[in-house]
Amino acid sequence: MRNRLMICAVLCASLALSACSVKNELPDLSGMGEITVISREEGSGTRDEFENIIGTNGGGTKNIALSTAEVSDIISNDTNAVGYTAYSTAELPKSVKAISVNGIFPTEENIGSGKYPLCRSYYLAYSGELSEAETDFLAYVMSAGQAVADEECAAVKKSSSFLSDKSSGNIKICGSTSMAPLIEKMAADYKGYNPNVTIEITATDSSDGLNLAIRGECDIAMSSRELTDYENELLTKKAIARDGIAVIVNAENPVSNLSNEQIKQIYDNNAEKWSDLK
Repeated sequence: MRNRLMICAVLCASLALSACSVKNELPDLSGMGEITVISREEGSGTRDEFENIIGTNGGGTKNIALSTAEVSDIISNDTNAVGYTAYSTAELPKSVKAISVNGIFPTEENIGSGKYPLCRSYYLAYSGELSEAETDFLAYVMSAGQAVADEECAAVKKSSSFLSDKSSGNIKICGSTSMAPLIEKMAADYKGYNPNVTIEITATDSSDGLNLAIRGECDIAMSSRELTDYENELLTKKAIARDGIAVIVNAENPVSNLSNEQIKQIYDNNAEKWSDLK
């Protein structure tokens, strides 16, 4: 998909948990050094979902990256680095590669069948009643917008025709950096149906977007993680798309596959060197 690693996914976190005991034979890693463990920043939906699925506390983290691009940049310059990123926004240079998880590479077929372990939903969430413009936009997202979702990651339903009510207004959308490119493309496509609405999109992180929506400082939040009980009480959410989380390493790293348990070893700081992996 235009030089981008693309996946189509079904929600499959439960499969990841059931596959944790998969044994993986590793190549000779004696020539590798201390693992540079990269995590996203606190509040990142990608980080929250990755740690939840893998079952790690992230205690082995040595570097914090504030974006997908920063994760890729660090790994590109460090043979011993490992990180994770949203597949829908991953544009990996030749110096970085995605690897299989539990022996399953995240192809469209594997993810579409539910085999790939690291998957999550994308949500739009809001507080209170929607304005006419917001209602119209969300109606678009869940109908014609699903075709855009399927191009960028994976739709949650089949796309259908959309007839705008031509309402007018401004919509402020804040939150997940992983979701922002998808919402930007949906907003641009929606403009063709209804030019009377202006949509402003600010990418920070999922937690920030949800907090802004709770406080009434943005109209709609983008969240690439599950909402907490507290957030669910205060916000209404709609699952609008699905995506996967890629585990990525330097292209010179001989590792091509890790099990859930081996990833947990790395992120729990139970394997300081690549050769420590069991």
